[in-house]
Amino acid sequence: MRSSFVTALLALGAVSLAAPRPDSNLPAPLDDAKCMTREEADFLIDVYAKVIEQFDRDLLKKYLSDDFFDTSDSINTFIHKPLGGPTFATKAIFIEKQEVGAHFPIEILSVDAVTCDTVALQWKSTFGAANLPSKGITIMKMGFEDAIWKIRSIEVEFNALTWLLNMGGSYTWEDVTYTPENIDPALVAKPSTTTPTRTT
Repeated sequence: MRSSFVTALLALGAVSLAAPRPDSNLPAPLDDAKCMTREEADFLIDVYAKVIEQFDRDLLKKYLSDDFFDTSDSINTFIHKPLGGPTFATKAIFIEKQEVGAHFPIEILSVDAVTCDTVALQWKSTFGAANLPSKGITIMKMGFEDAIWKIRSIEVEFNALTWLLNMGGSYTWEDVTYTPENIDPALVAKPSTTTPTRTT
């Protein structure tokens, strides 16, 4: 159980895409004058979705930058890595973990921002024992190398509790233990269709 749970989390690293922080070790853009087109951004989003659902070494080798890294506190929490640290520190490590990890269906819900070299998007993955939708946010930082755009970093954060249940795990909250067979009823209640009102 633990082995399959961990490999599933490792595979989710593909879902992560990373925005640079002020203290990031991400190098400066290779060509400040170049900007992605929307079509180029959409293509790399498709690459990202494909490698989550199915391992493809050639695709990863071609479209991940040589200085690629991946960060996810959501995953680090499960696999005993420091918060804020890299989940997959190099391209080689990322590819290795993707090869042995489980893969999942992913639905891109929205692409919320495309800038010169960055993409931000929302997604969900529904699978496993509980079959709950686990929603996440991903940011990809791109670089122009070898005459094509490549993914230079990935960061993802997601609903770790629903992911845990989907993988057959359990958690206890307010003295109640929730499992795939005993899901919190609030999680599967029909959401309100009332539009929130903003006060000024």
